[in-house]
Amino acid sequence: MSFLYRVRETASSAFVEIEGSTAQTEYLMIPGSIEGLPVCRIAGHAFEGRGDFREVYIPDTVKELGSFAFHNCGSLRRITMYDTVQDYAHGVLRHCAHLEEVILHSKGADFSLLKQVLEAHEESVAVVLHLPDGVVRLPFPDYTLIASENTMARTIQFAYEGGGYAYRQCVRKREIRYREYDSLFSFVAHDDPDYAAEVAADRLMYPRCLDGKAEKIYEAFLMEHDREALCRFVRAGDTEKVQWMVRRGIAGGAAVDDALRIASERKETQICAILIDTAADTGAGPGDPAAAGVPADPPVSTAAGTAADSSTGIPEGAAADPGENAGAAAEGKMRVCPGMLELEDW
Repeated sequence: MSFLYRVRETASSAFVEIEGSTAQTEYLMIPGSIEGLPVCRIAGHAFEGRGDFREVYIPDTVKELGSFAFHNCGSLRRITMYDTVQDYAHGVLRHCAHLEEVILHSKGADFSLLKQVLEAHEESVAVVLHLPDGVVRLPFPDYTLIASENTMARTIQFAYEGGGYAYRQCVRKREIRYREYDSLFSFVAHDDPDYAAEVAADRLMYPRCLDGKAEKIYEAFLMEHDREALCRFVRAGDTEKVQWMVRRGIAGGAAVDDALRIASERKETQICAILIDTAADTGAGPGDPAAAGVPADPPVSTAAGTAADSSTGIPEGAAADPGENAGAAAEGKMRVCPGMLELEDW
């Protein structure tokens, strides 16, 4: 991969500033060093308007992301970065409308970067946090900032529409208020039941600081909306969530039937195998793979993670973290988090 760059010098050191690249690629991996010098800055507008990127990896050497560095990258789905970024300028990910996931490796003591990323991104996005003691995945719904003119008062008034803004306020500079995050679920369940399934599943799969009351609410929601949730995960090709949902016994026979039909149409062989095995074990749903148009012996992956995870810097075995926490969640106990403020029961 060829980069456009400039060597910058300070009184005590020298570093590289990336100003762009000339090659087309779906996966942009920023190097940690060039010419033996650390890459510490991505210049403003460096990759603005690039339509070829689907994933971007930024190494822990980078300290500054310039204004609009990845502005309007319409195909960008996932970005990985480290909390070593100290200067996150305006508009870095502005108008990246299809961004689905932000992977952040954090020391767990300062969430300023995460707060800045979320506040500048109004669309829904999931955050995967790699912390010193585990992994957590938190989906954040979208929101809209609406400006209206008050002609009588001659002022402009602003209002937030959607629950996503309130969710973002749960991320503070020094902590993430998990219980406050969980207390907002009724709003997203009312406003966007489809995305609420994403929130519920991720909190149950990654139950960091999840108390028994919130666990029951999330599980009850998924059981009530099992068909919609399971079909959503199938359409997204989310093998991990489909497997988790059927193994936990949340999806009923009718939901499995519908999900299997969709998976067959989309030729999702791994998901088809999971659903067929579930139907065979429970006696629910179709028992003949050929009837659904599915190969008799599709390959089944037993890995907890996915290829996409490893390609974007997520350590092997990271997806196994939910299993480590599942015991505490099943017992209805709240996981103790260092530095977490105790809030009253909601």
